[in-house]
Amino acid sequence: MKDQKQLWNNAHMQSALAAYSEHQTSFAEDANTVIPANSEILELGCGEGNDSVYFAEQGHHVIATDFSDVLIAQNQQHYNNPNLQFMQQDISAPLAFEDEQFDAIYARLSLHYFTNEVTERVFTELARVLKIGGLLCFMCKSTDDRLYGKGDEVEQDMYELEGHVRHFFSEAYARRLLARDFTIASLQTGQEDMYGKVSGFVKVIATKN
Repeated sequence: MKDQKQLWNNAHMQSALAAYSEHQTSFAEDANTVIPANSEILELGCGEGNDSVYFAEQGHHVIATDFSDVLIAQNQQHYNNPNLQFMQQDISAPLAFEDEQFDAIYARLSLHYFTNEVTERVFTELARVLKIGGLLCFMCKSTDDRLYGKGDEVEQDMYELEGHVRHFFSEAYARRLLARDFTIASLQTGQEDMYGKVSGFVKVIATKN
């Protein structure tokens, strides 16, 4: 597989997603309605920082992470909010945070890049750093996505297409990942515009047991 970090660094150096990242996403707005006021939020895969600054402006304290060092440097220069901190973090590695540190974890389109083995480890880490009763809000591309099944198969429901690796979530797979440590408050599947193209999604809000 191609080096995913370099692939994303190149995309961010060319500002490939900037035009789609000028405002907060609808998923961030939905998550904010259930996240308690003044929460400590960990964002995984913050991208251009549009949702990060939205949460900070709502009064939350946000640590926004991404594995692209290029992107983190850009965000640190672009945003200046005392409630917002950007830092580099590879989601597939152990998270650099204390046990039960956060009231909420927010991950929009950032958890669907790993093999099943790694994904299971990731969800164990999410449970570790989230407080009991804390919220996990995540959105992933689904097996109903237009790109599902295209490219070279890496493993079940995971494909590499033009260098990009994606692990497409089914509703059943999302439920299995959450079964041990979380109670699902809402789970939605459907299709919506993502970066200018209609894509299939799974959206989940769950509470840590």
